[in-house]
Amino acid sequence: MLVIVSILYYPALGFGLYRFILYQKTVTKRVVKRIVVDDKGVHYERKNGTTDHILYHNLEKYHLADEYDVDLSPRNKINVLKVKHNGSVTEVDFDGVDAGYSCYIVNLRALRRRYIQGIIYFRPDLRINPSVYTAYNINPVDFTFDKKKYGTAFAKTLAVLILLGSILGCIMLGLVKWLSKDQIYLH
Repeated sequence: MLVIVSILYYPALGFGLYRFILYQKTVTKRVVKRIVVDDKGVHYERKNGTTDHILYHNLEKYHLADEYDVDLSPRNKINVLKVKHNGSVTEVDFDGVDAGYSCYIVNLRALRRRYIQGIIYFRPDLRINPSVYTAYNINPVDFTFDKKKYGTAFAKTLAVLILLGSILGCIMLGLVKWLSKDQIYLH
């Protein structure tokens, strides 16, 4: 039985590791070293020396009444800006983290605010979903980071975590007492 399992297991393990190494090689080619937002758009400087651009003048309208031109797209439990760029839907990624966490972009909030502000100044014809301002805690009047909203959301999340942790702790403590009580009666 061990021989049959090993004949199936080790080639599958080798193939899985091979695919993982190939995936890591492709991911490291896309690593963003630096993100620059200026009056032309956003520029991604990759670790391999190439530069990608999402420029304001290349952004397009959707021409649908119920669709915003700049919206949010969920990806891996975070929201990413979604725009129509050169005929296709493009995600404007300000995450700035690669798979190995070797590079980390520090001023992501400022980059997001600056890009959204640039869309409003240089492309006033595009409609921005109001949930973009809420998701990124941006004040739509002066494009400052809304610390009060962010602090309130953080405090609510922390309170829920503390409450759930306390409830789980009480349940575990009651379970331990109940189990230790049964052991005393068994002996």
